[in-house]
Amino acid sequence: MRLTTLGTAGWVPTARRETTCLALKDGVTLIVFDAGTGLRRLLAPVGQNLLAGVEAVDLVLTHYHLDHVCGLAYLPAVLAGRRLTVHAPAAAVNGTDPERALSELIRPPYNPGPWSDWPDITVRALEAGDNEVAGHLLRLRAQKHPGTSAGYRLDDLFALATDTGPDPETETFAHDVAVLAHECWYNDDDPATRRVHGSLLPSFRAHSEVGEVAALAARTAVGRLLLMHLNPLFGEEYYGRMRDRARRGFADTLLVPDETEIDLASPA
Repeated sequence: MRLTTLGTAGWVPTARRETTCLALKDGVTLIVFDAGTGLRRLLAPVGQNLLAGVEAVDLVLTHYHLDHVCGLAYLPAVLAGRRLTVHAPAAAVNGTDPERALSELIRPPYNPGPWSDWPDITVRALEAGDNEVAGHLLRLRAQKHPGTSAGYRLDDLFALATDTGPDPETETFAHDVAVLAHECWYNDDDPATRRVHGSLLPSFRAHSEVGEVAALAARTAVGRLLLMHLNPLFGEEYYGRMRDRARRGFADTLLVPDETEIDLASPA
């Protein structure tokens, strides 16, 4: 199984990075996590390679903040002729029924037609704990974030923790996975962080600081740590300094561009 980074930014897409979208390809199975602007890359050559031989796609949503779901509007173009199952946290996880949430997001006047008009789409609610998706064990846990985000673990290969602060429960949940994709929003030690407008700094605390993320990865004993959901207020040099700081706490830290393929079964 391989992981492809279609979008590694949070909040605002940049010239180099789209908002959150990660794809896992296993033979003719394609599982996509989140539908940020990175979903548009399924129209690019990297996406066409991912979709080759795939008749059905499973799309897993962490939550409904717009930077994670705006790509839903692209679905008729990027998945034309393929069946789609959208998996989203059940109402018991975040207080929101998935069918209702998706119907509110895709409807006039914000979309030409309603969600119910789209063919070949099934919506499935995921409960906290164990779920089966495309023949894989997908575990879900609720994370602390406005609106409640979901953290996911796929078998022993991959865990995703985005839109959350570093959480001790992640250590148990993601223990010993091959790759932990964890959001990394800021670096407390970097002077550039302190130059951000003061009105924005309080929101940083709903996200994750690089030193804390690296320490969590070390305690969690993961194979590799992938930094993602990067803060668009900063640039590639800042991200590089975050990676270097993370590696002091966890050597096997990855910072990669969008459209990078990572073999989950092999070391970097």
